[in-house]
Amino acid sequence: MSTPLDQLLRVFPIRQLFRGTALRACLWSVVGTAFLAGLVLVSFLVVALLDTRGEADVSPDDAVQFGEVVGSEAYSMSDPELIPSGSLPQNNLGLFAVAWELRDRPLGSFIGSLARRFEFLQQTDSALFYLISIGLLFGLIQNAVLAHVRTLAGRASLHSGSLLRESLHRHALRTGTSDLANSHTASLIQLFTEEVERVRLAIEEWIVAVFRYPLQLALLVLFLLTINWRVAFECAVPLIGCWYLIQRERRSAIRDERLIADRARQELELLAEAIGCSRLIRGYRMEEFERVRFNRHLDRYHQQLAEEEQRESKTHWLARMLSLAAFAIVLFLVGAHMLQPRLAPEHVSLAEGILLLSCFAFGYHPAQSLAAIRHQRIEANRSAERIYHYLNSIPEVGQAVGAKFLEPVQKLIEFENVHWKTGSRKILNGLNLKLPAGGSSAIIAFDSVEADTLVALLPRFIEPHDGKIKFDGEDTAWVTLESLRAEVVVVSGDEAVFTGTVFENLSGGESQYPLSAVTEAAKKAHAHSFIQKLPQGYETVLGQHGEQLSSTQSFRLALARAVLRDPAVMVIHEPTTAMSEDEKSLLDDACQRVSQGRTMVYRPSRLSALKRADRIILLNRGRVEVVGTHEVLVKSSDLYRHWEYLHFNEFRREIGPPD
Repeated sequence: MSTPLDQLLRVFPIRQLFRGTALRACLWSVVGTAFLAGLVLVSFLVVALLDTRGEADVSPDDAVQFGEVVGSEAYSMSDPELIPSGSLPQNNLGLFAVAWELRDRPLGSFIGSLARRFEFLQQTDSALFYLISIGLLFGLIQNAVLAHVRTLAGRASLHSGSLLRESLHRHALRTGTSDLANSHTASLIQLFTEEVERVRLAIEEWIVAVFRYPLQLALLVLFLLTINWRVAFECAVPLIGCWYLIQRERRSAIRDERLIADRARQELELLAEAIGCSRLIRGYRMEEFERVRFNRHLDRYHQQLAEEEQRESKTHWLARMLSLAAFAIVLFLVGAHMLQPRLAPEHVSLAEGILLLSCFAFGYHPAQSLAAIRHQRIEANRSAERIYHYLNSIPEVGQAVGAKFLEPVQKLIEFENVHWKTGSRKILNGLNLKLPAGGSSAIIAFDSVEADTLVALLPRFIEPHDGKIKFDGEDTAWVTLESLRAEVVVVSGDEAVFTGTVFENLSGGESQYPLSAVTEAAKKAHAHSFIQKLPQGYETVLGQHGEQLSSTQSFRLALARAVLRDPAVMVIHEPTTAMSEDEKSLLDDACQRVSQGRTMVYRPSRLSALKRADRIILLNRGRVEVVGTHEVLVKSSDLYRHWEYLHFNEFRREIGPPD
């Protein structure tokens, strides 16, 4: 079984670090680290130069060694006893003074060679000016490089996030048709937005950090070892110990805070429970009981919040105390070595001491960032696991290998012993039904889910768990989805508009539909009149960020979209919202116009639609109860009269939600 980490590596495999944009980001991270090394070195040289003031205390006995530092043979070839006291240069030595101060350190020889190579470093004033200028330049370049790294990492992570979103979008189109109640829409939107973004940000931070922070830590360790490895080791031990204790405390605090937050959430849910029970509480005069219960849970909720704040405060206090203790220990150790005599083997100069402290301070951010990235990757791993769990789900409806092209139905649509269930609940239970082609049928049921399920089977939005749906004897399970859905179009006002122009909403972006054909379809559906009244007509943007339409306008727009495609079978979900008499007339006339020459299947919300249908199919307990016209069923079926009474009796509004 794959672990969550494996799922994240599926999104962004390690090999992707060495390709394209991610590779450029990593290489620029190395460049940025190199400039950071130069900045640290230049900063050290500036402090050391200010500490020595460009002066060196050189005795005649040190002439030979001083000559080696400054690169002058005059001193190395002379007899120290012949050199008069005070004849050696003592000031305005630039970096030579620093090299002389650190002559017993590996860094001293490097600084000496640097000063010998560049003349502007051999005088104090010019050396200070150029060092500060170079440091400023290095800092600017390093910041620019890091900004470029962040941009490149963002592009690489954006590409991975886009691929995930494309996969989610494709899979949603494959599986979303079977979600009749749209029960998974909210969770899918969360996957598409929050979970993918969490994965993307984790990838971006990982690309930024994978080379940058380890290289920075390695660079700082190298500086520490170069200055004085013994002192560095003495200081590192308490620092690492305090760091370990702080991280362990934070991990423990995160676990405790999650448990406390879960308990607080439970108490909050209990507090909100009474909102839905007001009738019960008032009806049984349980106000006092509810008041006591509410106050008890409210006190527990406050207690959980106080406990969470106390735990967080304790963690912050302990982290601050340990940090202060570590800083004090390191400062004491460095200060003790700085106070030792100059010739002592473990003596540390002021510049070296400042560099030691700076290296430890600069190492905090990379170490802390790596720890934070680890936690971020764990959360991103969980998000990736949830995303791939959805992507690995098998669509209920698929196209069979070798599927045939479906011709427009000419004779009969037949449901043969069809079963369908959701969970353990049976919706259709051995349903048998024949719908003659070319007529109009109204599907009704005491349980609306049964009727919705039946019409959803026609375009194979869902698949029967047993049984067959046949068009002129051809099992729809063995025809191509493209040809089936070209011949069976569903019209509904609930989801008829997406963000885009009116023309795009009608044509679906297909170039085969010219404006003249779109306009003609809109006229037939009685949508042309209100479209012309929109600000830009057919170029008016609709949707969440554009013009809003009423439910009946949306329905007529959907009807025009269906007419444009000229299907053989049209499934009509009538609007369930209240309509004016004019809107009813327009809807009736539009349905009458579009029904010519095709098979119409209605999910009616009005009695007039039932009376207009050639046949009414009443479903009950997953099977066909009765079939007939309105006039016949009213006289012959007690069950139909009961259904009609429940939905269209004189004490109810004619327009309301169907069954």
